Amino acid sequence: MNEKSHEDTESQAPRSSLRRNIVRLVIALAAVAVLVGIQAAVPPRDRQTPPGEAEPVAVKVMEVVAISELADTFTLPAVIEPNRVVTVSAEVAARVETIPPQEGDPVGPGDLLIQLNKDLIEPAFHTAEAQYRRDQVELERMEALVRDNATSRQDLDDAVAKLAASKAALEEAQARLERTRIEAPAGGVLNELLVEEGEYVQPGTAVAEVVEMDPVKVRVDVPERDIAFFRVGGTAEILVGVRDERPLTGTITYINELADRQTRSTPMEITLDNPDGLLRSGQIVRAQLTRRVIENAIMIPLLAVIPMENGYAVYVANDTQAERLDVKIDMVKGDRVRILEGLQDGQKLIVAGHRFLTPGQQVNVVSEN
Repeated sequence: MNEKSHEDTESQAPRSSLRRNIVRLVIALAAVAVLVGIQAAVPPRDRQTPPGEAEPVAVKVMEVVAISELADTFTLPAVIEPNRVVTVSAEVAARVETIPPQEGDPVGPGDLLIQLNKDLIEPAFHTAEAQYRRDQVELERMEALVRDNATSRQDLDDAVAKLAASKAALEEAQARLERTRIEAPAGGVLNELLVEEGEYVQPGTAVAEVVEMDPVKVRVDVPERDIAFFRVGGTAEILVGVRDERPLTGTITYINELADRQTRSTPMEITLDNPDGLLRSGQIVRAQLTRRVIENAIMIPLLAVIPMENGYAVYVANDTQAERLDVKIDMVKGDRVRILEGLQDGQKLIVAGHRFLTPGQQVNVVSEN
């Protein structure tokens, strides 16, 4: 009984393995049938059909027009300064007798500012004058005696020397007398009186200050990168006011040889006429300076320029295709930039939509300026 059971068990094992293999085979055949059905349901792809083309990009363009003459200008803050500030001093010791003008009065060259007392100076002048005349007479007498051989040549030489000394003394006394009249050395405004009537002054005592405000000087500090563009004798425009800026043309009259060690800027002075006295010392204005005048300059919107890894580029429209051009830029003025190389007059520059373009892509021009 036991031997028969053992034989039945051994005969059942191969049959069980066979059934499992048959099941696996059926499953595999079913999977193959499903894949074949799917492939039959999908239509075959035509290998000759080209891929779909990208839609044209809508762009706006502007025609590049060169500017015949473009002034390369920039603006800097500047300060109005007097043309001259002269401190007038006394040259002789005397008492202040009269002061005809008042502070703030306009004065011209040679106008009387202060009259000093002459009482102690006039007598010395008259004494020197009398001595000079006496020595003149003595010289004439000696010349007559020498002609008559009545005296030696030495006496004549002594008379000549004495007359020369008395003439010098007279000229000194006359100059001291004239110096009692203190005059304005230049035209301008009597800005300040430093003495009062009745005050006694010594030689060198400052008595008045005269400020010349026509013309005026405009001082501006020019950066070191720009100072090489300017020369003495050139012109510059000064903008005065805030709301109604009036450009006034002046002349460059001085450029300092030394730059400021800290700011690396060079002081420059511009002389400007001020006949109406509208410009005041210390007034803040703006100097509009022109580095150069560029001929046939191409200026385009800054937004049309695309920064690249090794420079800059722009897109132009050639019929219906976009072309990328490498360009070199120079200066930026507001929202415009100057193109040095790479763009020609008359080309159609793409100014909007260029950020979505690739070289050779189709474009649709929707606006042209």
